[in-house]
Formats: sequence, structure tokens, C-alpha cells
Amino acid sequence: MIITTTDFFTPIIDDPYVQGQIAACNATNDVYAKGGLTILSVLALMGMPESMPLGVQKEVLKGFCDFCRSLDAPVLGGHTIICPWPIMGGAVTAIAEMDEIVLISKAQLGDKVILTKPLGIQPVMRLLRLSDSEQKEIASIVSEDELSNAIDLAIRVMTTSNRDAAFAMLETGVNAATDVTGFGLLGHASNMAEQSSVSIRINTLPVIRGAPQVANALGYPLLQGKASETAGGLLISLPKERVDQLLGALKERGVIGYVIGDVQKGQRKAFLDEDSEVLEVPS
Repeated sequence: MIITTTDFFTPIIDDPYVQGQIAACNATNDVYAKGGLTILSVLALMGMPESMPLGVQKEVLKGFCDFCRSLDAPVLGGHTIICPWPIMGGAVTAIAEMDEIVLISKAQLGDKVILTKPLGIQPVMRLLRLSDSEQKEIASIVSEDELSNAIDLAIRVMTTSNRDAAFAMLETGVNAATDVTGFGLLGHASNMAEQSSVSIRINTLPVIRGAPQVANALGYPLLQGKASETAGGLLISLPKERVDQLLGALKERGVIGYVIGDVQKGQRKAFLDEDSEVLEVPS
């Protein structure tokens, strides 16, 4: 079966090479969430202002292509337009056997729900674009070292492919999966719940250390499960008797899995427990 997807967005970081890497990670993660481990082609999609220096444009594309190359995902071409603001992304085509396809719509009652990356990208990356007054406010509640570590971890999250997690997912056998990106944890979990005709209860929020304080200060709904993510982890629903097997398979590939909830009968939506645990993940 052929899997195709397209994803692009505006810059989240000033470093053009890293921005290219993030864009490639975000685009390719979409097919990995479906079980498409063999990528046939990637087309780079770029929109650049006329005023952007050519050297910056080259660095963005280099970061994008280098990241794809690390995944054995060939960049065969692309399309570039003149745009008032920079955008970067890709159109990805992958293949998988029919029995390897993982749908978002097959979560089952009694399943456990696993997330493979911590949350908090949106508030943490906002730290790079604070006003003077915001900088003073944040500095009063979170140490400079903790903020720096949070940014470093956020960048690692966004430049770590979900490919290894997808290998572990297929090896274990799961019921449903998707990746957590722009709609936030609850948004993507609700999509899974609606399409599977179940409810998903979230009782644990793994977050980047320091992100909750930043989110609260800047008004991002991270602790409500609604903050946007970029190149986030896989959200996996699987039978509870396979949880240990999946966590072990993830660990073997250097991926940490977090058990964050379960699948219940209900209103075809995801919801956050009132007494949900916030698990801060250090860098």
C-alpha cells in the first residue's frame, strides 16, 4: 500500500539548518505513524521571501536533505515559491504491506495509551522570542540553566525521528496510532477516540522540565493537554498485555515510552483526568 502525506509550516527556530531538520522530521513522521517504514520519495516544499539571503535558503534545504538522508529517505525534487514569510516542509511517499498499516480508528476498549516523546514544544520554543517584560517574568520563576536545558531538549525532540518508535510499534503489534503535532495531545487523542468510537482518558502528562511554569506564565494550555507540538511523539493504543513488550522494544531502540492513559467506553472524545499526574522529563 502507498502512503502519501504533505506537511509544512513557518520557522520555529532561527538556525536555518536546524529548521530544515525539524521540517524533515515533522514531514516524515506522518508516514511512520501509519506504519510506512520504507520511504520511496520526499519532495521538498519551500516558500522564501525575496529578501532572504541565498545562504540561509541553502542551509534550510541542506538541513532538510541531510535529515532525510539519515533515514534513507531520498529527496527526489521539490517546489519553491516566493512567499512573504518563510515556510518549509515536504511531500512524503512511503509503502507498507497491508497488514503493517496502523490506523487511527482501531483503538479498543481496555487498551492502554502510550506516548513516545514529552510535551511542551510550543511554550519552550516561545522562550526564543520573548519581549523584555516577558523575559523578566520568566527569569523570576525558572532558572537560566533550566530554561537552556528545556530549549535543548525541545530541539532534540523535534529532530528525533519517530522511525525507531514505529519499528517497535510494528514489532509489538498495536491497535491504533497517530503522531502528536499541531492539535496538541487532546486534539489528536480526541481524533483517535472519535474515529474509534471510544473515549480516551489521559491521566499522565509527560512534559519537558520547566515547560509547565513557562506555559502558565505565557498563557499556553500545556497542562490542559491543548498546547501545540511540532514533530511530537507517537500516540499509540494497544492491548494492556502488550504494554511491557512495547516499552521494552522502545527502550532497545533508545526511545522512552510513557503510559499516559487508557481507552474506555464513552463519548467518542479524549479527556484529561482532574487529578492527572504531571511528569517532568529532564534534559
